[in-house]
Amino acid sequence: MATPSPLASIIDPKTLVFDIETGPLPLAGLEAMMPEFEAPGNYKDPEKIASAIAEKQAAWLERAALSPVTGRVLAIGGEADGQAFQIINSDEALLLHLFWSIISRRTRLVGFCSHKFDLPFLLRRSWRHDIAFPDIVGPRGYFENSVDLAEVWQCGDRTESISLDRLAKHLGVGKKSGNGKDFAQLLETDRESAIAYLAHDVELTRKCAERLGVI
Repeated sequence: MATPSPLASIIDPKTLVFDIETGPLPLAGLEAMMPEFEAPGNYKDPEKIASAIAEKQAAWLERAALSPVTGRVLAIGGEADGQAFQIINSDEALLLHLFWSIISRRTRLVGFCSHKFDLPFLLRRSWRHDIAFPDIVGPRGYFENSVDLAEVWQCGDRTESISLDRLAKHLGVGKKSGNGKDFAQLLETDRESAIAYLAHDVELTRKCAERLGVI
């Protein structure tokens, strides 16, 4: 776990800007869950059939990190009260426990696509490990005391979408330093660069939030 500032000093912050990075479950577990793919019915050549099936398998594996059933949380980064932190641990249950332990229902969470991806992913993986978390989901299924900058940008228009990179460029506060889909491999091969990537994403989210008047 890398902590530029002591995590204990950020207990129950008023506002927490955060971001998560995910990766696929270990290959052995994924293979047991992988659907049985078939090639198009008009394929007759064994090589073409094998190639088509392999292509579908590769595409399924590439998307595995995006589902809380086939993926896991690899890292969580945040900023609160002017302090930044990253929680990175191979033990996902411990990682989730550490994150939830620093916030409460009073904490205002600010993220990007956090209502659609980050928070549901965190909750579903927490259910998987039977990890307790603050009561941040309201009776109608909405995330309470939480701001999703992607929704702020929509201004009520659900058809309007934008990426964090495009939003940051539009607001003139910077740009992303990489692609989240590469995080799992980057964490394995260059841990320091992975930490820097996560920290930069959180910083970018915070700057966007400031420009949008959220914080």
